[in-house]
Amino acid sequence: MLPPSIPLGVTLMDDDHARIEDALAQAARVADAGLHAALQRCRAELAGHFAREEALMEAAGLPVLGCHVAQHRRLIDDVDAMLKDAAATPERLRLYIARDLPNLVLAHIASIDQLSARFLTGEIPGATMARLRMAEEAAS
Repeated sequence: MLPPSIPLGVTLMDDDHARIEDALAQAARVADAGLHAALQRCRAELAGHFAREEALMEAAGLPVLGCHVAQHRRLIDDVDAMLKDAAATPERLRLYIARDLPNLVLAHIASIDQLSARFLTGEIPGATMARLRMAEEAAS
């Protein structure tokens, strides 16, 4: 297995991200008839990772955990919508698996995961992270 495209310096995150990237790459290579099942396996890999990552971040007291969890839920919802789309052709599924989903995952890693990892490694203090909350989150 290759290292993750965006290493963050947090072992759990880096190991899981590498597995996710590997699962997506493998899924993109399956025959048309296996695409739906391959996407289901990718979804399971993502869901397992999100649960582990959220537990790690909750234990560390990540100030932006609510926002982070919301992004996880949005990614899972996106995969679920594709899995439920009865009109999704093999070409559309393959494009989603090979391009769209990897781009969504990498964007998440490059943004909120990177900031969260810097909090976990002590590079960003909690008070600074707390100021990064979305306006709706900060108002509650």
